[in-house]
Amino acid sequence: ALASGGHKVRALLRSESRAPVLAGDDVELAYGDVLDPESLRRACDGVEGVVHLAGVVRESGQATFQRVNYEGTRNLLDAAATASVSRFVLASAIGTTSDPAVPYLHSRWMAEEETKRSPVPNVIVRFSVGFGEGDEFFAVLAAQVKLSPIVPIVGDGQARFQPIYVADVAKCLALACEREDLIGQTIEAGGPEYFTYEQMIDLVAQTLGARIAKIHVPVAMVKPAAAIMEALMPRPMVTREQIKMLRLDNTTGIDSVWKTFGFEPQSLRDGIGYVANIGLLDALRINLGSMPAHIRDH
Repeated sequence: ALASGGHKVRALLRSESRAPVLAGDDVELAYGDVLDPESLRRACDGVEGVVHLAGVVRESGQATFQRVNYEGTRNLLDAAATASVSRFVLASAIGTTSDPAVPYLHSRWMAEEETKRSPVPNVIVRFSVGFGEGDEFFAVLAAQVKLSPIVPIVGDGQARFQPIYVADVAKCLALACEREDLIGQTIEAGGPEYFTYEQMIDLVAQTLGARIAKIHVPVAMVKPAAAIMEALMPRPMVTREQIKMLRLDNTTGIDSVWKTFGFEPQSLRDGIGYVANIGLLDALRINLGSMPAHIRDH
């Protein structure tokens, strides 16, 4: 989105193995890690604006919410300040909270607070759950539906979401880089329609042409299973932290994108067809905790 808008773009990757994801895009590549301050200083050298997208939604080893989501943001802000960057755009999440009882959303809140304290002019954009080729959220839902006619739903399944298309997320962030009137603002952005978790399962099943039976499972029964998956799987289908978030509404104003950015975002109903690319073997691998590269890397 930035390159097509005439900007010269430098993309920060953790390793050369990730480079094929950006093959064909008109970008300069840099390598580093948000936990390696020196690599960030090199990446920010000569840069006018930074868009910060890096974060983890599940903890693994040293990649904790505290270290990556909070300390990583602080490290990048420090590098941006040293390089006299004139715009820092933080991609955050709707539902961030000062309550440490929800560690993921709390780490996002701490990153926001650090951004607000920074001397670098900044914009914070909180998004609802994203969808599009390469997303993990709907790929996991599709894998569940594809592999079994019985789909478990944690709790009552009535928490609401506002899925936003990945290209619309990119457009919002590009505009946040360009518009002076957005500096200092914290903005929320979601798609054009609300869905409960159960309704999203139904839409995925409809898209795949699958008949399913849904079973509501009490949270107290799911947590032990999630703990086992976290211990045994590299990418568990659900974590205990995600269980907390699946019970929380993840919405903002239905006209949020139009009101701030001046365009109508694409609906989930019109853009979810990509989940049909998930085959039975893909679904099996996802259910066993491994995300196939051809599904994830776009």
